[in-house]
Amino acid sequence: TDIWGTSNVMTTVQAAVGLVQLRRLDSFVDARLEIAHRRHELLEGVEGLTLPLELPDCKHSFYLYTCLVPKDWAGEKRDALIQMLSGEYDVQCIVANRPVYQDRKILRDHTQGQSLPVSEEIGARLFCIPIHPVMSPEDNEFICAAVIECFERLR
Repeated sequence: TDIWGTSNVMTTVQAAVGLVQLRRLDSFVDARLEIAHRRHELLEGVEGLTLPLELPDCKHSFYLYTCLVPKDWAGEKRDALIQMLSGEYDVQCIVANRPVYQDRKILRDHTQGQSLPVSEEIGARLFCIPIHPVMSPEDNEFICAAVIECFERLR
C-alpha cells in the first residue's frame, strides 16, 4: 500500500452488528479454542512444523492459527507449500503480520536501511491455516491432512 494510515470509521449499522457480535465473543473464542486444540493433536507430530504457542496462564483467541515452516523453507519453499494447499486441496492459507515495513511502501521509504533480522526470518517462515468458529471437525481434519500431505511431499 502506498498511503499512510487507514480510516476505521464505522457506520451506525456496523456498530450495531458489532455490539451484537461482542455478546457472542466468548462463544466464538471457545469454539476456536476447541478447533485449535484438536488441530494441535493432529499436527503435533509433523517434523519441522512449529505450531502456535499457547501459554498455560493465557487464553489464546486463535483469531489466526499461525505456524512456522523450518528455517530452510523460509520464503520460496513456504510459498510452494501455500500454493500446494491452495491448488490441490483448496485450503487457502495466508501470510499475515510480516514486518510492516516490508508491506507498506511509505514505511519502507521512511525507514531506509531498516533491518529486523529475527522478524524478517519469522515473516518468511509463517503461514496461517484457516480457522473459523463454525468450522466442522471434518473440515478441520481435512485441512490438517492436507497440511501433513503437502509437508511430507515437500520434505
